[in-house]
Amino acid sequence: MEKQFTGVPVSGGVGVGKVRYIDCSCPAFMDRTIYDTDRELGRFVRTLKIYCNKTRELMDYIRHSIGISESHILAGHIQMTHDPRMQAELIRKIGEGKCAERATREICDDYITQFLGADVEFVRLIATDVLDVEGSMVRLLMGLDDIDVEDFGEDTIVVSRELTPSVVARLDRKHTKGIITHVGSCNSHGAVLAKAMNIPSVIRVENIESLFSDGDVVTVDGDTGEFFLAT
Repeated sequence: MEKQFTGVPVSGGVGVGKVRYIDCSCPAFMDRTIYDTDRELGRFVRTLKIYCNKTRELMDYIRHSIGISESHILAGHIQMTHDPRMQAELIRKIGEGKCAERATREICDDYITQFLGADVEFVRLIATDVLDVEGSMVRLLMGLDDIDVEDFGEDTIVVSRELTPSVVARLDRKHTKGIITHVGSCNSHGAVLAKAMNIPSVIRVENIESLFSDGDVVTVDGDTGEFFLAT
């Protein structure tokens, strides 16, 4: 038997695989007061250089494996980190004794709130790109590895509250048979990449965390927005 659900179709095709839940949110970190603020700022600057280098490497991968126009998505992420206003805010927060992780999260969360409140959809969509930068930078600052999505080893349906562009670009293309998310737009950068990668995708599925467990077998129809959970 199967349970049937419906969301909004984004990328066509049909895929079958086992559910794997991916959490793209900013990881939790140990907050602390900084007394040597110059040293902390230096730590942030070194980490930012690493982030930009890794992002350029991913851009090069996207350019050769997905498409030139799609690689420009991540160029915007690098530009964001060099925004004078954002940099000034970060220097101020670290100067106040906040650790680099907290400063990064506070600044990015403020931008996300502003973008989500915009009247124009294009502006609202940038919020996911900011979330991408936030999560990637905080993970690097904490010394954590990238979210593991490059080698699933079996046919997989990726389930997430929201998928960021850098995670979609790194998905195991051989074994990723579908994507289901709670948050999303047909015009988001993650959706653009999913379409270019020909991964069947469905968005705007309510209560997504409670619908599935890792290992459940699901069929995704990216043309109709339907998906079926084997029971």
